[in-house]
Parts: sequence; C-alpha cells; structure tokens
Amino acid sequence: MIGIIFILYLVFLLGVGVWTFKFNKTQEDYLLAGRKLGPWVTAFSERASGESAWLLLALPGAAITIGLSESWAVIGIIFGIIASWFLIAERLREETEKYDALTIPEYLHRKFNDSSNIIRLFSSVIIAFFFLFYVSAQFHASGKVLNSLFDLDPITGISMGAAIIIIYTLMGGFYAVAWTDLLQGILMIGTLVILPIAGYIELSESGMTISDSLAAANSVFKNNNSSFFGGKDGFAALITALGGLSWGLGYLGQPHLVIRYMAIRSSKDVKV
Repeated sequence: MIGIIFILYLVFLLGVGVWTFKFNKTQEDYLLAGRKLGPWVTAFSERASGESAWLLLALPGAAITIGLSESWAVIGIIFGIIASWFLIAERLREETEKYDALTIPEYLHRKFNDSSNIIRLFSSVIIAFFFLFYVSAQFHASGKVLNSLFDLDPITGISMGAAIIIIYTLMGGFYAVAWTDLLQGILMIGTLVILPIAGYIELSESGMTISDSLAAANSVFKNNNSSFFGGKDGFAALITALGGLSWGLGYLGQPHLVIRYMAIRSSKDVKV
C-alpha cells in the first residue's frame, strides 16, 4: 500500500512538471514563475524549502540526542523567518523588479553598478559552492527515507529522487518547483501535526510520562536532555542559548528562500 501511494506521489510530481510546462514563455517565467505566484503558494514554497529534510529528520535526531537545549535553535529560526518576511521580502520584490533582475547575483550586480562583474562572479561562486553540499544533503536524506521504507539501496534511492526532481524542474521551471513545494508543504504540516499526537498516544499507552521518556533518553545518550542549557550554567549556558538563537540569522539571506520573495505576484501580497 505504501509503495502504491509513493508511486502515485512521484507520478503527481511529474504531472506537475508536464502541466506547468505550458506556462513558460519567457526566461522570467522559467526562473521566477513570471513573478505571478500567489501569496499562499509563495509562503508554502518558501517554508517547504526552508524546512526541508533537516526539519523532519535531522532536528528530531538532534533533539533526542542533545535534549531541550535544541529548543534555542527552534526559537532562533522562528524569529529569523519572521524577520526575513518583514524586513526583506517586500523590498526585495520591489527592487528586483526595478532592476529587472532574475537572480540574486544579477540583482547585486545591477544595484551596485558592478561594471567589473566581481560581485556577480563572487556571489555566484559562493552560492554554487555551498549549495553543492546543501543539495547533496537533501538527496542523501531522500536515499535514507527510501532505504527505510522500501529497503532500497541508498544510491538507488538518491538516483530516483534526483531524477524525478531534475525532470519536473527542467520541464516546468520555477512554476513546477513552487507548486510541488505547495503539496510537500501540506504533507509536512500534516506530518508535524499527526506524529506528535501519535507519539503522545503511544507514550500514554505504554504507561510512561514525558518526564519518564526524557529520563530514559538521558540514560541512553548520557546527557542532560531535560535541561534547556544542556546542564551548563553561567557563561557556558549563555553560549548554548546564543548558539542556538544564531540559527535565525541564516534565514535573512538564504538564496533558495529569498528567491521566493522575488517571484510573488506583488509586493503588497507579502503582507497577506
């Protein structure tokens, strides 16, 4: 049953690529969905991209091994997301249209009159270099999930995931990316709502409390799971909190997130 649902999911993703192919008439259509994305599609696409495999796989793993001190990262991320939408989204949408820029490097190049092309070249190299590792991590996560669900060889799973993504992206461009993000964002929200409820029910049926569960995790991982500062105090506790909160700073400039602001239908839609 799971296999059938997964195959239908993959077919749907490819179908989105086929459906959105007809909307791509210009380079702006292909790279920014013609700057015509509605606010809800933009919001779901931005969040699905920002809270990718790390949210559903890496963060829960970090929480169970490190403990409640991982909460500082969550708090920092929430404030980072809010700050990005309030401080960057509207102005970036207006300025990228003003300079007729379709990418972040192109926007920086034109805004700062980069006649030497140094800014455009340098920013492009930085983005390409670091996203090589970021995208690799996403493919690696897809391989792990398929290995867990269907006992597929991780390389085979990674190849399948990469092939599907590449095909629908090449066909539909940013339209396809945004609309598949909408679907995946809905699935992620469903997962984040259902799994804690299912976990709490399982915990209740076992006769354990949340405190008992944290204590059990403490004994397994030999740490201070139930402490918001990881068992530290003084300056070390401050560094623990600030280190987690600093995660939010990254949300103010991640290219794959801010590009969504450039594609929204109107700068006024940012406030929706």
